[in-house]
Amino acid sequence: MDEQVNLKLFSAARSGNLQTLRRLIQDDEAKVHDKKTPEGNTVLHFAARFGHKSLVEELITRCPSLVHQSNFKGETPLHVAAKAGRHDIVESLMDSKTDKSGLCLGWIRDNSGNTPLHGAVRNEHSKVVKAFAKKDPLSLRWLNDAGESPLSIAIDMRFTKLAATIIDLNKSTLDYRGNDDQTPLHCAVIRQDFGELLKDSPFTTLLHSPLRNIVNPTIFLCFFLLDIMTEIINLKKDLVGEQDGRGRTPLHYAAALGHQKMVEVLINENPWVAYKKDKNQKIPLHLAAGNGKTRLIEALLQPCPETIEIVDKMQQNILHIAAKNGNVDAVSYILKLPEMEDLVNSPDKDGNTPLHLAARNYHSDVVSVLSKNLKVEIRAINHSKETAIAIVKLPDDRGMELQKHLTLKALKSAYKQKAIHLEDATELDYGEVEKDEKPDKDEKSNKDGKKSREMAQIISVMSTLIATFTFTAAFTIPGGFENDGPDKGLATLISKSAFQAFVISDAVAMTSSITAAVIVFWSSSRRDTESFLDTLPFAIALTWISLMAMALAFVTGLFVVLQKTLWLAILVCIIGCAPPFILYIFSPIFLIVFVDCLAKGRGDEIDSMCSSDMIREEIRAD
Repeated sequence: MDEQVNLKLFSAARSGNLQTLRRLIQDDEAKVHDKKTPEGNTVLHFAARFGHKSLVEELITRCPSLVHQSNFKGETPLHVAAKAGRHDIVESLMDSKTDKSGLCLGWIRDNSGNTPLHGAVRNEHSKVVKAFAKKDPLSLRWLNDAGESPLSIAIDMRFTKLAATIIDLNKSTLDYRGNDDQTPLHCAVIRQDFGELLKDSPFTTLLHSPLRNIVNPTIFLCFFLLDIMTEIINLKKDLVGEQDGRGRTPLHYAAALGHQKMVEVLINENPWVAYKKDKNQKIPLHLAAGNGKTRLIEALLQPCPETIEIVDKMQQNILHIAAKNGNVDAVSYILKLPEMEDLVNSPDKDGNTPLHLAARNYHSDVVSVLSKNLKVEIRAINHSKETAIAIVKLPDDRGMELQKHLTLKALKSAYKQKAIHLEDATELDYGEVEKDEKPDKDEKSNKDGKKSREMAQIISVMSTLIATFTFTAAFTIPGGFENDGPDKGLATLISKSAFQAFVISDAVAMTSSITAAVIVFWSSSRRDTESFLDTLPFAIALTWISLMAMALAFVTGLFVVLQKTLWLAILVCIIGCAPPFILYIFSPIFLIVFVDCLAKGRGDEIDSMCSSDMIREEIRAD
């Protein structure tokens, strides 16, 4: 019997059947109070979720205690109505005077510390937000257990219009301080909530027109520029210079993200922010050097040129940071600046110059640029009595033999160009150590080349397989051969352009793979690790070429036999070309980036830049 009552009760609440609900309440009002779903929801939770206002008002009148009952998540019916966007029901529940203690329903928190307003914002229900603000403006400032305010949630979820509405409803929401003492402007910058229409847009004129003063500024900006960051700055300029718990201003984060337009807006609003240091004594310019964007560095240096001399906690300048992160463009740009003479040989806390840091992380391109500069002292030693070349020569188990070899090669080339005697260079290979302490050269070379020789074995197998496939394809060509007549033995489809492309690509794949296999075989037979590493990049490049050519041969071979069904032939070409193109063209680039990131992570500052999962920035752990 109870199960039938339970079924009828919640069915009526779901469908909005007021008559059935009234009858059940009259029969046994106590059962209506006690009945709950497996998740702890009452009949009022159901009525509120499905938007049946008449049922909600009836339940408030007949069973007022249900208003404050929570489910197993700690959610009241008001939480449920707010998340569902039922603004009329939210108003009805807020108007109910059912608690003698005077506790406002909007202040009740669920198990995660969320008020009903947090749920409404997270689901982008602006009408519900306005309803809460009308009844209780202070609710816009409440924080949940994660330290989030309704405004910070709107910014974090990129609900720009809703964020602008919240600010317009209560300007004091800009006083919010959340996780790590971050302001709403920090949140907006971190989420990169910056309107791209602000520049080169017809609305730019309107922004400075009399209409800007007639129309509500928040709503104007919201609908035309979709930029909450600029609106926050307009309403509270002091936030530009505010520092969070790590000592970082919004400009720090904009620089770390590499967002030039945000940087320009922030630094134009308050140039002095460029001098503020975080807990690691880093200024925004240091973070810009870390991501390597030269235009960003230029944008920061132009209004504040003296910031180029500032060093961080490790006594590292922007050239140190750019070099250790492998940002060759940034290094090249800095070397062209007049102040570069004060930077190139400057030692950090450990006595390392920018060349030392680039060499330690095997950034061969940066090492090449630095070592070719006449102002750079390639024989400078750090506090451990190590030169750059000595650092590269140290044993390493990071599996980066090829990068290490290229870095060493760049340094040796620099020694030769600067006419340093070979015996001097050899002495520096190991730093200032006793001769009998030097490791055995053959043993060290074999150890360093182990990973590269494993790669060579893989390349050898791959190139052999490609050569086998392409050789087979050459003698089982599409369309077959002529069996009779003067053209006996010739390819049947030889006059077709697609067939000709097949033959050429197959020949390229065959030749490239055989050449790669020969190079690997020849270089592996030599005991000289340096010679082996010199030839390995050529074998890798030829293997990539053979892979691309084999894919092209496959596609053209199918096209030539399917061309009468043109749509199928085109579809096969798209399927066959798109993934290989993306993989074969961009994979080497991704590999280089991955290796560089790995090198950065081994020797540099690694820490989370902020609580947002979308932002990462390298800092040195204390």
